Amino acid sequence: MKMKFLPIFLIVPLLGLASYFSDGMRAYKQGNYKAAKVNFEQAIEEEGSEQANFFLGLLYLKGLGVEQDIPAAKRFLAKAVENGNARAKCYLAEAYLLQNSADKKTALKLLKEGKSAGANECVDIAATYKIPL
Repeated sequence: MKMKFLPIFLIVPLLGLASYFSDGMRAYKQGNYKAAKVNFEQAIEEEGSEQANFFLGLLYLKGLGVEQDIPAAKRFLAKAVENGNARAKCYLAEAYLLQNSADKKTALKLLKEGKSAGANECVDIAATYKIPL
């Protein structure tokens, strides 16, 4: 009989872990970027959320609910790339391009890798900066 309760006992704490990221996504989709930022930061700190890095990177890259901060965007997006997020490659490339970095080869490499992984954002970003892929 105790075995039936064991899975529920293990699942309940996991449901609580997703709350900061879920709350962050809900706020993000509603355009409440300041609340999204706070929740994504908590999701990273308390839950170890890998996806929260991607969305924090977007907030800093686009200046949504925060002042635009390209170095911060690059930090968060680079973590998302390390975790295998193909879309993060596109936006990390854009961060390099916005910073007018001399490292445009890195931006092009990221755009090509993201595109080949199926991230359509890379095509749009390349077109915006007139970069042939």
